[in-house]
Amino acid sequence: MNASGRVFVLADRIVLITGGTRGIGFALAKAFLSAGDQVIITSMTAESIEQAEADLFQSKNHLWAKRCDVRDRKDCQQLVQDIVAKFGRIDILINNAGICSDGQFYKMSEDNWDQVTDTNINSLYNLTQPVVQQMMKQPESGFIYSMTSTAGMYGVFGQTNYSASKAAVIGFTYALAEEVKRFNIQVNAISPAAKTDMTIPAIKRVEEACARNGEPFPDYWRIGSSEQVATRVIQLIDSPKTPTGTVFGINGEQVWNYHRPERSEYVI
Repeated sequence: MNASGRVFVLADRIVLITGGTRGIGFALAKAFLSAGDQVIITSMTAESIEQAEADLFQSKNHLWAKRCDVRDRKDCQQLVQDIVAKFGRIDILINNAGICSDGQFYKMSEDNWDQVTDTNINSLYNLTQPVVQQMMKQPESGFIYSMTSTAGMYGVFGQTNYSASKAAVIGFTYALAEEVKRFNIQVNAISPAAKTDMTIPAIKRVEEACARNGEPFPDYWRIGSSEQVATRVIQLIDSPKTPTGTVFGINGEQVWNYHRPERSEYVI
């Protein structure tokens, strides 16, 4: 039993992971499969689905790879219907799909803004709402974890679209957790630090800049692996002490929680 009184006793959990064909999503898929769970992964392209199926061939009996555009409301609704028709329930949703398209705001194109916000924000509504509607009917606990970033907490130069989208994940998590805790649904966010296709180019640029300037490599960029993130996410879900409505940071073996901002006094 966890802090909200939820009891999770299911074996063979039904786990839905968006963007599950690479990076952290793929590591999560492997970790849940190793735990004996039934895992559904999604991607926008058939090519990435085929590659993931090939890479996870040994777990094919517990893997269902589905093409789904999380920006498309009808796609998401159909995905949830298909999962429930096949398995009868959804126990865990990991909102992992996300992109970045960087550029300074004053010259950012409308397309760059829309691509990031549609994928990182609108997908939360498109997929999470039908999943919540299903979880509300189930007697067992439900778990919804969404990927955010420190960019959403502090802002990053050249990433106004990405920072805005990841800040939205945090607000979404806080609000939804309050709404659905009475239905035994836990809602949390993860701010991961891991070497992925998205972060490796940035790390390389920092390494090159440090080498040119004779400066030490900053601790901020000393980050762990996707596999370590996946392990910690499963531990958070499995732990009876994990609270709902929390943003967790994960880097390597370290896990911490971010405190919500305190209300301040007026300064003017």
